[in-house]
Amino acid sequence: MLTHDFLVAISRKGRIDIIRTLRAYPDRDFTVNELAKAAKVPTMTTWRAVRELRKIGLVKARRVGNALAVSIADDKEKQRILRLIPDTDPQKAAARLYAGVLGEHAWLDECRLFGSIGRGEHAPGEEVDIAVVYDDSQTTEDEAKAAAKEVADRVKSETNVTVIPLSIPRKDMSRKGGLAAELRDKETIWKRKSA
Repeated sequence: MLTHDFLVAISRKGRIDIIRTLRAYPDRDFTVNELAKAAKVPTMTTWRAVRELRKIGLVKARRVGNALAVSIADDKEKQRILRLIPDTDPQKAAARLYAGVLGEHAWLDECRLFGSIGRGEHAPGEEVDIAVVYDDSQTTEDEAKAAAKEVADRVKSETNVTVIPLSIPRKDMSRKGGLAAELRDKETIWKRKSA
C-alpha cells in the first residue's frame, strides 16, 4: 500500500537514485560507501537514506564486520509499488539514457520498447529490448547496428542494465503485418523532432 511515509521517504534527495541502483543490482550487497559511489549520491545522504528506506521496508541491511551490507528488500508488495513509480525502474532509466545518447546520431528516427519491459512485466535484472528505427538513406545497416551496440555497451557499464537493440530501417516500419505491425503499437521512448 502506498502510504504517506512511503512517499515522503522516497521523495527526499537521492532516494530514487539509491533505489534505482539497488534494483539494478538485485543480487548484490553494497556497503554504504559503495552504494553512494554507484548511485552518485553523497555518502551522508546515503547513510540517512538507507536508514529511512530500511524503516519503511524497501531495503534490507545487515552488519558484516564494521560495515553495513545493504540490498533491495525482496518484499513482493513493495516491489509492486515501486513498479508504479517509473523513476525507480532501472530498466526504464537505462532505456531513456540509451535512446538519448543514440539520438545524437542524425540517422536515428525513433526508439521503441518491446518485450517484457514494453509490456511492463519485467523483473529486476531483465534485459531491455529496444527497437532502433533508423533512416536508411543516411546510414547503412552495419553502421546503425555498430553504433547501437556501442551505446548499449556504454549504458551497461554505467547502469548494469543490458540493452538489446534491434535495428530496423524506417522503410520496414511501413510494412503491413510482421514485426513492423507489432512494433507500431509499442511505447516510443525517443522520437526525432521534425525540423
